[in-house]
Amino acid sequence: MFDFCGQNLKSRIFLAPLAGFTDAGFRALCAENGAGLTYTEMVSAKGMCYGNPGTEALLYRDASDRDCAVQLFGSEPEFMFRAARDARLSPFGIIDINMGCPVKKVFSNGDGSALMLRPELICDVVRAAAEGSGKPVTVKLRAGVRADTPLAAECALAAVRGGARAVTVHPRFREQMYGGRADHSLTAEVARAVDVPVVASGDITDGESFWRIRRESRADAFMIGRGALGRPWIFRVLDRLDRLSDGDVFADGGTGAPREDALRYAEELTAEARDNFDAYAAVQRHVDILLRVLPERSVANSMKLHLCHYAKNTRGAKAVRLAIASVHDVSDVLAVAREHLSR
Repeated sequence: MFDFCGQNLKSRIFLAPLAGFTDAGFRALCAENGAGLTYTEMVSAKGMCYGNPGTEALLYRDASDRDCAVQLFGSEPEFMFRAARDARLSPFGIIDINMGCPVKKVFSNGDGSALMLRPELICDVVRAAAEGSGKPVTVKLRAGVRADTPLAAECALAAVRGGARAVTVHPRFREQMYGGRADHSLTAEVARAVDVPVVASGDITDGESFWRIRRESRADAFMIGRGALGRPWIFRVLDRLDRLSDGDVFADGGTGAPREDALRYAEELTAEARDNFDAYAAVQRHVDILLRVLPERSVANSMKLHLCHYAKNTRGAKAVRLAIASVHDVSDVLAVAREHLSR
């Protein structure tokens, strides 16, 4: 078990918040496959205060998704305070604040990664959420906005001054968007600067990348985003690989290249998990959960994206991509999955 912000978690491998992907259905599948903590898609603090109709679906969670954090975004302390005290957040043990979203619409409103340009406001926003909720508050940052100006350590310290209990670092700059490489030496810099747990996020896709980033970042926990799409089984794999020390994995007492036997072990675990994963059953469960909170047409549209990811690395991948154009309702989603993803 892993203690994180007072929560007793089964693993230190977390599911990252991903807009458009970490809906209630996908979170449940990841939790059932070993994710220690899941995060909702980002929820607008101001939208909660003004009764945005989309909020309810974002906040819904299945009973199996027991350890789940809600991620809020916003840059106005008064709205963050009001949202954090909202009774709809009572099922969530942790409130996370998005300070890394690079999307133009969010950034131009002063939210997401734009907060990294205003460290004192970071402090005020975190304090407002903590005072409003009484729950542990965490933040998710980027490396900074411009590649010539790293800001992660400074902003992490500001968040901790405001009461943040943990900091997640996705060490890409805002101008990188989702391209390039995540520089986890910057995660290690944050880990040295703050006295709260640090979570490493970015570029963890398999055993080798996990071990490399674990060694480089010296983080306390690890967050998987795009590497989990269509592959909820990855959490079980990485949790098992996390039991090996750097000395077990890397040559020269943990300082050299990965050992061949360690890489073979990671490949064998991955192949076993992938081959045992029933993608069709996963789609059925995913759809069933989404239908509890979304109209059928919205579920069908959401599942188009997920279908492509579930089909990756299967013989039906190309056929699924071609069939997506004919998906109009849930029955179409299930028909495509049954035809191309059944075991």
